[in-house]
Amino acid sequence: MAPQQGNYHVLEALNKSAVLVNNNGKMNVLSNVCRHRQALMLENQGSASHIVCPLHRWTYGLDGKLEGAPYFKENPCLNLESFPVEEIHNLIFKQTYKQSSINIKDAMEFKQLNQLLNFDDYKLHSVKIDHYDFNWKTFIEVYLEDYHVWAFHPGLNNIVDCDDLSWEFKAFSSIQKVPFREKNQSQSSEAYDLLKSKINEQSGHSKPQFGAIWLTIYPFFMIEWYPNVIVVSHLIPDDVNHCRNIIEFYYPEETILFDQDYITAQQAAYNETALEDKIICEKMHEGRRSLFKNKQEDMGPYHEPLEDGLKHFHQWYQTEMSSHL
Repeated sequence: MAPQQGNYHVLEALNKSAVLVNNNGKMNVLSNVCRHRQALMLENQGSASHIVCPLHRWTYGLDGKLEGAPYFKENPCLNLESFPVEEIHNLIFKQTYKQSSINIKDAMEFKQLNQLLNFDDYKLHSVKIDHYDFNWKTFIEVYLEDYHVWAFHPGLNNIVDCDDLSWEFKAFSSIQKVPFREKNQSQSSEAYDLLKSKINEQSGHSKPQFGAIWLTIYPFFMIEWYPNVIVVSHLIPDDVNHCRNIIEFYYPEETILFDQDYITAQQAAYNETALEDKIICEKMHEGRRSLFKNKQEDMGPYHEPLEDGLKHFHQWYQTEMSSHL
């Protein structure tokens, strides 16, 4: 996101209140809110030698230190808040809570993940934000079960083989590993047919072992590995009926420079599945809201193994919420 000196990237996941800054090779996460009249300062991403508030020109260094406050006789010494960060697999994590029981590093320690989630040769290509009219938990529930793939994702089902799905679990994370499906199915989609042909072109005789690996760190964070792309997404609850998902696409630098066709095909297929998942979530949300209005509730059984991740998440959620109920 900020590979060079002075590069910055405003963090949408924190409602633009913080910014990732490269300060002489050190990655800092600083407040993006001026200490004078609490205005947002930087926008989107770019490069700068200083952080300057557009309202009154208060000027901060890339370390967050206030360097200038025009017309003040003395420096008010109101520096920007700097947040502790941790780098794991070349991803920068800001600790959201001062007291957090979640160990991100432990949550990402899964077999084969260290090799596949290697961002050394990957570059950020693009970021998109999807807005949804349903509860955030519904999104995670759909994400953590593969029971619907054969019925609702004909395109995706032609790339991944959920019949050979495997799960691994940590205290507050899970990973789904799904083999690459070499044999074409009777049903597919145009977008996924094109993507599969691109994957076969790139891989040649050495077909990828996996069609997808989906990592979820509860409750809101996801990393997805597919052939020649890593997708990082952060789900943000806005209220009980709305949420948004911030999605970052990372590709090998060679792919970004020389194979835009692959990127176009991959994102078209990804967006197709995202739209299908949106329909599922909307139907679940409306059904549950209807039951709630009628003062009813219902809960069906879990399919093993296709819904093992959903069951694990529910167990974690019940444990987390028990002290608040």
